[in-house]
Amino acid sequence: MKSIAYLQKFLLGLLCFVFFDATGFSQKEVTRVLNLADSLSIPSGNDAIRICDSMLSESKLNNNEQGILYRIKGKAFYFRGDYKNAAVYFDKSVKSLNGLSPEIELGLTLIEQAKLYRKLKMFPTSIATYQEAASIFEKNNDNNNLATVLNEWGVVYEMEEDYPKAIDFYKRSLSLKESSHDTMGIAYSNAFLSNVYMLMDDLNNAEKYAKISLRLFQQLNDPFRIASQSTDMASLYIKKKLYGDAIKLLDYSSGIAIKMNNRDLLSQNYLQLANIYTLISDYKTAYQYYQQYASLKDSLFTESSQKAIADLNIQYQTAEKNKKILEQENRLLQQRWYLVLSIILFGVAALIAFFIYRNRKLRETQLINEAKHQEEILQMESENRLQQDRLRISRDLHDNIGSYLTFINTTINSGNPEMDLLKKTTGESIAELRRTVWLINRPSVTIEEWLIKLHEYHLKIKNVFIRSSLSNPSLALTAVQATNLFRIVQEAVNNAVKYAGAEKIEIIVSQMQQNINVDITDNGKGFDLSNSKNGYGLENMKQRAQEIKGNCIVSSEPGKGTSISICLTVTE
Repeated sequence: MKSIAYLQKFLLGLLCFVFFDATGFSQKEVTRVLNLADSLSIPSGNDAIRICDSMLSESKLNNNEQGILYRIKGKAFYFRGDYKNAAVYFDKSVKSLNGLSPEIELGLTLIEQAKLYRKLKMFPTSIATYQEAASIFEKNNDNNNLATVLNEWGVVYEMEEDYPKAIDFYKRSLSLKESSHDTMGIAYSNAFLSNVYMLMDDLNNAEKYAKISLRLFQQLNDPFRIASQSTDMASLYIKKKLYGDAIKLLDYSSGIAIKMNNRDLLSQNYLQLANIYTLISDYKTAYQYYQQYASLKDSLFTESSQKAIADLNIQYQTAEKNKKILEQENRLLQQRWYLVLSIILFGVAALIAFFIYRNRKLRETQLINEAKHQEEILQMESENRLQQDRLRISRDLHDNIGSYLTFINTTINSGNPEMDLLKKTTGESIAELRRTVWLINRPSVTIEEWLIKLHEYHLKIKNVFIRSSLSNPSLALTAVQATNLFRIVQEAVNNAVKYAGAEKIEIIVSQMQQNINVDITDNGKGFDLSNSKNGYGLENMKQRAQEIKGNCIVSSEPGKGTSISICLTVTE
């Protein structure tokens, strides 16, 4: 019936989200849904998380409301045992609430955060967080929440086995709770006092406070607290050897835990019941409870629990069939010897396999290293041959073609316009040849050197303006990259002068980290890209850019000039 009631609350909350999606949340509705989510954080964590996620998707929430939702979501994760996510959302809550006034909501989040630190046995951090929360509530005269802090704070000292200090904190909390008539707080304080007195073996005081606590939780009709306190009281009665009373309380707690699907509490109860039945020599029942405990604690099924179940099983079988147990023990002994022998043989085989495997890996590593070394040698030889070819080609160009061009240039007599033009063309050919030789002769060229050659080439061309912005002038271009980039710029300028009738050509060279951008713009007559038959020059520029893994983008419109952008990424 409880689960149905929680489901009804959850569905009601969802209807609120749908209804207020278009109009926005009223403050009253926000408060109501926050209270609903908080009430579900322990008994139905998944529902609480879904409500929080739905609310957090509403952008109109303020920081205070977001911080409360983060805290509720963190509580839900905490009671599910997901401490990592609990820590994340408690931290988000603190950040959202920090600096807001009043600070009460921040103090409430700090209580939950300190409880998590305590659970993880981070005691100094937990105490510091409780101190921060206590200072907030003292400043705001909030005795109710201050009492809660004192209770939780006392648990830290209890876990550190400083029992007198723990009792002092619990009693201070109890006094504050009684003065404000806070039934829930009074119940908690009595439960804490009962537990610490039990740890001190003061069983009479422990029982007195435990009964008060259980009665108050029953009045509040809080299923989780009733079940938890019943389990704690059962531990007290086990110490007092009142096994019948302990069994009744554990059965009572287990019934509630099953309805709430609280597997953690249920597994604790089964373990306690198994221990009680072992103490009263009812090994069969004890064995059954140990099996139920083990099925709930698969991930924590340790060697000790396995041994405990095996011992109980042996004792039960001994009481019923002594002869069969003796035969079984003999078989088990024989199996153990076989197992030991198998383990030894397996270990020897594994050792041999390990040495074979290691030798094989060493040999493979050696072969890989030798192959890498051979590859490096071949690469070096290839690079040397390539450099020699560069030197030979540049030398041949310089010594042969260069010499012929120089001879022709020196033997041409000026005075005749045609001869003057031929002499000028020959001189330009010699200059171009020298630039080509310079590029071929070097394996790499810095962007700064390349830019100098670009300036030199365009000195004699009117109306060409070059600007540059270099963040790393020493960035190196390969000979192929430098040549192709130079030729693209050269082709673009020639097209602007020859075909576009441009009066102004601007070349902008920019470089950021490994990226080089060259933009050439002119104010020529332009052309229609969609109707234009791309000539050899444009295709040649794009092909050169592709060869160096760059992009060449041409933009033009009739009467609006032409823009050419080259983008190149240089990898060192």
